[in-house]
Amino acid sequence: MRPLYSFSALDSFLHRLDPRTKLIFALTYLAFSFLLPAPWVLFVAMILIIWVFAGISPKEYYHFLVLMLPIMLGITAVHTILIGGPPYVLQVDLRIWRMGFSAQGLQSGLELAFRLGTMGLAFTVFAMTTDPFHWGMAMYKWGLPYKVAFLFAFAVRLYPLIQEEFLVIQRALRARGSNVLSTPNPLAFFPGVVMAAVPLGLGAIRRSQEMALAMELRGLHIPEHTGRPRVLFREPVLRPLDVAIIALCVVSLVSVIAWRMINR
Repeated sequence: MRPLYSFSALDSFLHRLDPRTKLIFALTYLAFSFLLPAPWVLFVAMILIIWVFAGISPKEYYHFLVLMLPIMLGITAVHTILIGGPPYVLQVDLRIWRMGFSAQGLQSGLELAFRLGTMGLAFTVFAMTTDPFHWGMAMYKWGLPYKVAFLFAFAVRLYPLIQEEFLVIQRALRARGSNVLSTPNPLAFFPGVVMAAVPLGLGAIRRSQEMALAMELRGLHIPEHTGRPRVLFREPVLRPLDVAIIALCVVSLVSVIAWRMINR
């Protein structure tokens, strides 16, 4: 089991694509989750895309699906009981409150829940198949200043780093006989998270300082001060396949938007 949104260094079709191509694909898929009428089809299709084209089994990120499940169930329940109207599939009279289970609310709740799940999977496929620093170099090639591009790369890398620090704290507490960060009981888990917040924050600060020192020692600022062109270790290049996929995404998105406007 890997940390959420962490890069998986494999050699697959999606891994070999340019980061810009995968970003446009993820954003297009995100737009499809709002525009198309059957988001559960997109949800299942994205799992298959990650499995077939990235070589990453659902076993690698099943904990993300488990974390999404309560949110999706809660959204569906709220729409079914509180927001949806007639027709009702079941009504329960509780004397002070008459509770109805709306068929229309169930459908709208499921649609919204699967749209949310599809959004999460769209960003998951980008994070698991894109090297954060390769992504930063691609942003630099797109014309962003190198500091802003590095900020994007570090933002993608930061969340897995925090999770790694959390796992270290969790194992240290378990070795000392404490299961506050391993128990499924929320009354014990959340106080444990509060207790772990201080070492977690200090660990993140320490890593940030080490990274800043490493950047300084490698002369990351020298080209800016000397006026020399910056040389990239791995220069990202859009191949014909990348251009074709980007064009397909743009054409598909424009077609779907036009279809929605015609059928309003």
